[in-house]
Amino acid sequence: MKVTGLFLIFLIGFNLAKAQQPADAFKLGLNAYNAADYPTAIKYFSTAISGDPSRSYFYYNRGMALKANGSEPQALSDFTQSINLKPTAEAYYQAGLIKYKKDDMAGARTEFENAKTLRDDFDNVNFYLGMIYFKDKNYDGALKCYADYTSHIKTNADAFYYRGFCEAKLGQFAQALMSLKAALIYKDRDWKFYYKMYEVNLALGDKQSALNNLSMIIEMGEGKAEQYEARAKLYHDIGYDFKAEEDSVSAVRLKEGVVAQ
Repeated sequence: MKVTGLFLIFLIGFNLAKAQQPADAFKLGLNAYNAADYPTAIKYFSTAISGDPSRSYFYYNRGMALKANGSEPQALSDFTQSINLKPTAEAYYQAGLIKYKKDDMAGARTEFENAKTLRDDFDNVNFYLGMIYFKDKNYDGALKCYADYTSHIKTNADAFYYRGFCEAKLGQFAQALMSLKAALIYKDRDWKFYYKMYEVNLALGDKQSALNNLSMIIEMGEGKAEQYEARAKLYHDIGYDFKAEEDSVSAVRLKEGVVAQ
């Protein structure tokens, strides 16, 4: 038992001594991070940084552990220090995500644009930059980002939706319709997709398709007086006067119900 105890003490002492070496401490930090033991990972990464503060990836990985542990301000500081030592698309991207979450769109835009300068194939950067450009009403810039993103990622309904929205804003209605239909493959019960398709089909002069879109919106529970009125007009234009009258009555009843409240 004494031998075993001494051996354990020796191993503990050996590991502690080993952890004092920056590279070894970093490896122990990675092991802890991969095991989702973020406090221990932070401790080891901090040891590595204390031993060698010149390694950018020491700060980057501690930033990742801090972010995973819910300490985003400290994580942002580490990502910034990592960038100062050696700019990487990954560090810019992580800093951009934190600023985006904080609604610092100007700061996030700078970080994401820097990331894109270093790595043009960073798909997620394209998505977030697209969102920022879209909010700034820079539809040309947003469309380019969404087009790049959706050329690689085919399962993000929001990316296709906003791509279609930008295309519609730029008068590219046929392309917008294709993008919106791609979005519907993954989100076929979201009324906003059908509403945008309704607007695009109206712009294309396809009243039957616009009517179908509007009907989907109403059936999904988004039926409002103005939607029944719009559908009544479409029914009338297509020649379904009886259905047009029914929708006109429904619109009046909905308006009366609102007034009665």
